[in-house]
Amino acid sequence: MNLKIYNEMQSILHECPSLINDEDAFAKISSVRFGVDVYWSDIDKITQAIEEHYFTKIWQPKTKKYKYSGLAIVDEINNMNPRRVLDVGCGYNEFKGKIKNLTGIDPYNDKADIKSGVMDYQPEHLFDVLICFGSINFGNVEKVFSELQKCVDITEKGGLLFFRVNPGIQHDPDEAKWIEFFNWSPEFIFNSAIAVGCSVINIRQDANRIYFVLRKDK
Repeated sequence: MNLKIYNEMQSILHECPSLINDEDAFAKISSVRFGVDVYWSDIDKITQAIEEHYFTKIWQPKTKKYKYSGLAIVDEINNMNPRRVLDVGCGYNEFKGKIKNLTGIDPYNDKADIKSGVMDYQPEHLFDVLICFGSINFGNVEKVFSELQKCVDITEKGGLLFFRVNPGIQHDPDEAKWIEFFNWSPEFIFNSAIAVGCSVINIRQDANRIYFVLRKDK
C-alpha cells in the first residue's frame, strides 16, 4: 500500500466524510488531487495510474550519468558471453542491441520487448544475468523484497544480478510527489542478499544511487 496516497485519501475523507458513500464523487476529487484520471477509490489502482503516467509521460533515462551502472555495464556483461539476459524495468530498452541475448521487460513502456512487471512475468527459462537499474525502488519493504526474491528466482544458480537502487531520494518533477520511493541502504542490501540465497560481490556509490551486484548461490 502506498502510504502517501492512503494518507491523502484519508485527508480528503476527513474534509468531506460524505464521500465515503459517494464513490463517483470521491474518484473525481481524487483525480484533481493526484493529477491523473481516476475512476475508482482503490489505492493500488490509483498508485498504478500515477506510476504509469509518470514513467510514460514525465520520466527520462539518465544512463550516461552513472559510472558503474551506465554504459560501462555493456562490455562487462558481454564479456561474460551470457546466454540469456533480462533487463527488469528496462524503460526505453536502451541496452537492447548492445548487450547480447537481452530481453527487456517493463510494465509501462512500449519500447520493452515484453510489457510486464517482474511479478507478473513468467519466463520459460532462467537467466544468466539480470539487470535491475532503477526499477525495484517503489513501495514498501514487503513489495521491494518480494520483487527482489522474484528476480533471484528467475536467475540461474551462479548467475549475476546487477542493481542500481535509490536510497530514498525523491525525484524532482511535481508529478513524482505521490510515488513512494523505497529507502535502500547497505544494511538492507546485505541482509536481503542472505535471505534470498545470494552473495554481495560488489557494492559502491554511483552518483546519488547505490550500485551492487549479487551472485545467486543457492
